[in-house]
Amino acid sequence: MYIINIKDAKELKTPHGKSIKWLLSKENGVPNFEMRYFEVTRDSAPSEDRHPWEHEVFVVRGEGQIKSGGVERTVRFGDAIYIPPNEMHQFSNFEEEPLGFICIIPKGCEDKMKGKK
Repeated sequence: MYIINIKDAKELKTPHGKSIKWLLSKENGVPNFEMRYFEVTRDSAPSEDRHPWEHEVFVVRGEGQIKSGGVERTVRFGDAIYIPPNEMHQFSNFEEEPLGFICIIPKGCEDKMKGKK
């Protein structure tokens, strides 16, 4: 078993100003999926991304916008979101409170992000 509190996870910044904390990763021995926590502030620069893997997202804080597959929707605390592989997607926040969400992806897909500060 491995347990980490979000307060103890190292915070990294994406190139667009989003905060990311790796909670569960292959470095901790997970066999299939990795769990990350993101915060998007209204100062974060919107960026559209596309990856060959799926994302499962659960909003745990705030409210924001997700654009995925050409559709834009408001998301808020308690929403669960599935983003299929290769679908263009973007998270934005226009509110004072950060948009915080858990994102689960297949193990090893974002190893390059772990080394960025």
